[in-house]
Amino acid sequence: VDKVNIQTQDVGQVVFSHKIHGNSCNRCHPKLFKKKSNSNHVSMKVMEQGKSCGACHNGKKTFSVAGDCVNCHADDIHFKEEEAGNINFPHSTHIEMLDGCDSCHPDLFKAQRGANKATMEDMENGESCGACHDGSDAFSVAEDCESCHDM
Repeated sequence: VDKVNIQTQDVGQVVFSHKIHGNSCNRCHPKLFKKKSNSNHVSMKVMEQGKSCGACHNGKKTFSVAGDCVNCHADDIHFKEEEAGNINFPHSTHIEMLDGCDSCHPDLFKAQRGANKATMEDMENGESCGACHDGSDAFSVAEDCESCHDM
């Protein structure tokens, strides 16, 4: 299996590619990672201390887990919205257009799943997505529903 979806408690899903990391299973399994679903959860703090991904991603062998969140946490984000249609937030598109993660995090959005709930009315009043999607910086949240919602 090449791609493994890892659901983090705080910041959503990370897609891990075995292909990118090499084909020597014994390098990581079972020493760093058990081959059992949902058995390898660790915090960023623990990784920064050299455990889990941090065993290699330490800034010496390869890029560090501390610092550039985009390396692992920049996939598109999917929100379930039954009444208005599901939402696909194109994280990668926003990262390309903006000047780094701190354009939105943590002031507009906490990097924690479920911590950023906002109604359309909130957004139309400049909160959440509406801080930029106001009709002048970017298209307005009040304009074309299909720009964000699956209809």
